Amino acid sequence: MRVIILIVLTIFLQSSCTEKQNQLSDQEASELNNKELIKDVHIIYSDSGKIQIKIKAPILIRHLNTADQKEEFKKGFFAEFYDNDNKLINTLTSKYAIRLTNERKTIMQDSVVFQSINNETMKTSELIWDENSGKLYTEKYVSIIRKNEIIRGFGFETDERFKTGSIKSIDALIPSEKLFQK
Repeated sequence: MRVIILIVLTIFLQSSCTEKQNQLSDQEASELNNKELIKDVHIIYSDSGKIQIKIKAPILIRHLNTADQKEEFKKGFFAEFYDNDNKLINTLTSKYAIRLTNERKTIMQDSVVFQSINNETMKTSELIWDENSGKLYTEKYVSIIRKNEIIRGFGFETDERFKTGSIKSIDALIPSEKLFQK
């Protein structure tokens, strides 16, 4: 009887001391072939010791194929942009993004929102950051919201710091008396 109690007690202690590990299914493991899965991501980009951008993401999948390297933010990301005095100036979020490493291009999709410290907000379904040209752009629908105005259109382009920008095709309703004033 003592032996049975000792065996049951040993099994109980072993099972209670081991930490439960999240195991991937066979399908999940096969999807991660030649990839790195990184959770709770914090990336800091700096220049000459000054923080430029901070990026946070719940998951980053780094594709390791040398011919087609990419970093995929399957559950989106949150980015903060800083000025030279390390003051927060802008934020940018999206529910999905992929960085094409070899092309130096990041494509953000699904509820892309840019917010400035001046309470200006830009919303679109897709925004592309071309690191080579230093431009962010889209051909999709864009809405820019400021204190007393809303500007909507298709096609948008700005610099990396969101200082200057243009909308290619503005959609607006203007009263005819203002349109054809003499």
